[in-house]
Amino acid sequence: MKTICFVVHSFPSVSETFIINQIVGAKKQGFSVCILTHKLGSLEQSSQQDLIEKYDLLSNTIVIDYKIPKSKLKQLTGGLVPIIRNFKYWIRPVNVSLKHRILNWPFLLKFYNELKAIDVFHIQYAMMGTGIAEMTKNGLLNAKVITTFHGHDAHFKNDKELKRLQNTYKLLFNVSKYVTVNTPYLETKIRSLGCERSKLNVIPMAIDVNYFKSDQTKMLTTKTKIKLISVGRLIEFKGFEYAIKAVKLIVDKGINIHYTIIGEGDLYKQLQDQIQSLNLNNHVALVGKKSQDAIKMALQEHHIYLMSSITSAKGRCETQGVVTAEAQAMGLPIVAFNSGGVPYTIVDGETGVLVPEKNVEAYASGIVELLKDSDRYQIMSRQAREFVVNNFSNKLMIDHFVSLYEN
Repeated sequence: MKTICFVVHSFPSVSETFIINQIVGAKKQGFSVCILTHKLGSLEQSSQQDLIEKYDLLSNTIVIDYKIPKSKLKQLTGGLVPIIRNFKYWIRPVNVSLKHRILNWPFLLKFYNELKAIDVFHIQYAMMGTGIAEMTKNGLLNAKVITTFHGHDAHFKNDKELKRLQNTYKLLFNVSKYVTVNTPYLETKIRSLGCERSKLNVIPMAIDVNYFKSDQTKMLTTKTKIKLISVGRLIEFKGFEYAIKAVKLIVDKGINIHYTIIGEGDLYKQLQDQIQSLNLNNHVALVGKKSQDAIKMALQEHHIYLMSSITSAKGRCETQGVVTAEAQAMGLPIVAFNSGGVPYTIVDGETGVLVPEKNVEAYASGIVELLKDSDRYQIMSRQAREFVVNNFSNKLMIDHFVSLYEN
């Protein structure tokens, strides 16, 4: 039985349900699974608490702690024995600084020596793979390395940052058998970082289409109060300020709508002030963080999902956005800005509407367009569900990853 080790920054985490889906999917396929994390989170904070407990994932979680002393003297003396025991690995040519090799490597060698039986390291977010890349290059680890980029680990806003990331990931790209991305948009960015095209695989982050499934048909009538919804962190590139402005334009047309935003973040007060200044208190609500069950229930009670993500001032944008798949699986057509990887998550004119980025007037018109024809709305609702089942199901994602684990 192969052992797959998932390498993450924090586990359990507040969100990142797609990583839990991958871990559970690997266990269901018969793999032995362990989790290597830089930070042990709280079980209570995770929206996936039931799955974590059901599959006893915490019992197979290892916290990365190299136990490197703060004192350089203790680093030198404490590292002497690991260097002697692992000298053939310590001496191998790897492009790391002599200081790092002398002061830190002995403790990395000692830590990763306990993980030599791992068959596959699946690194989630590339910055988590530095130590594994070094220990693979020097021969201590013989496992297959698969690296999955999710977006912010590939973000750069200028040539200086691009060169820094190219240097940072050079060794990781070298030792990775496969590198996976969630959309062709992200694939292009990863290639610019120096990854060989032959190693790249596009595997969308998926959802449980049996869980995200509405028990009622979405319908619009002349008496329906239209309910719009978004889910996400209250940060700049989620673009909620533009969605709120679009709602204002629609309300001013006399259309009875209500917009719910689920999530928390640094922009809460700014968005609340915007809602008040536009006199939208009766039409827009910031309801804070919700559990996955509560989000599913909310999606079932709403009609249209607003994907308002944009490119931030620092150049960051959405590379996929799992929530668009969740919403469509529940039968909600999407109105979205044509930004980043979002266009790969819907079918314009069939499962949703794409409009130019940050164009508030076009965004409002896209929403109104969906409200004009109830028959067309029902068709789009059905097509949205079918699109996700055929392209974003957990089964498809797991099958893709299993083929990489086994190949």
